[in-house]
Amino acid sequence: MFEECGIVPKRTSDLAEARTALREKGAVIFQEIGGTEVEAREFAHLFFEPAAKAIPQGARVFEGGEHDITRVKATNTLRTPCHTDGFAYGDLYPDFLLLSCVTASPSGGESILVDGYSIHRALAANPETAWAAERMTTAAIDQTERGMQTAVSTIVMNNGSGRKMIRKTIEQRPVPQSEDFDLDRQMIKIWHDAIEQASLTAPTCKLASGEVLLLDNYRMLHGRMPYEDLNRMLWRVWVWTDEALGVPSLPLASDTRFANAT
Repeated sequence: MFEECGIVPKRTSDLAEARTALREKGAVIFQEIGGTEVEAREFAHLFFEPAAKAIPQGARVFEGGEHDITRVKATNTLRTPCHTDGFAYGDLYPDFLLLSCVTASPSGGESILVDGYSIHRALAANPETAWAAERMTTAAIDQTERGMQTAVSTIVMNNGSGRKMIRKTIEQRPVPQSEDFDLDRQMIKIWHDAIEQASLTAPTCKLASGEVLLLDNYRMLHGRMPYEDLNRMLWRVWVWTDEALGVPSLPLASDTRFANAT
């Protein structure tokens, strides 16, 4: 049912071709841009302007994280589940993201990419889950990352000008005042299980040093395979364009350091 939802992005060094691939498929790998944070952000400006509204400072992505999570144990041995980035900013999460590879692990670390639009369509086409796909567009749930910007909204949204927004976070849960708490909980489970099934059968792709993966963060869900080399490191850059639902009225970075509720 979800075997066709995983994708392997096109690799290209042509900007026009990359923009077309990102628009049509939701993901593309560009070769090559260099490995510094400055180069990652400069490329984001080159790629997205004049549509870019905010391109904040990049964040390092490495074993244990930096500002996003507290390092209590090694995470490199675990598969990172497919998810949406930037949901600490609530409904105003970034609509695009870049992952620029500085150092790849010789073994492991492949990216997993699944198309959230395709998953939602597959759920809608199945008589057993069509109700859940419909409810994802109408039933507001709590999508707040604890301690971060409040988001009580539907799993599937619209940016107000025709662009579909889907979201998958770890902490999606029914609101206490839900008209049908158990039904919302079942809906969320169907959504999460579908994404997990898609990610387990999805092909993987691996960035080489100097390559950058660009993703439509309103459409694609991304994860990572386990890896061995603890020197593996990427730069993450979040991008808000004029197609985003909005830009948060907060200090911005490409991680959660400024997204807390206070």
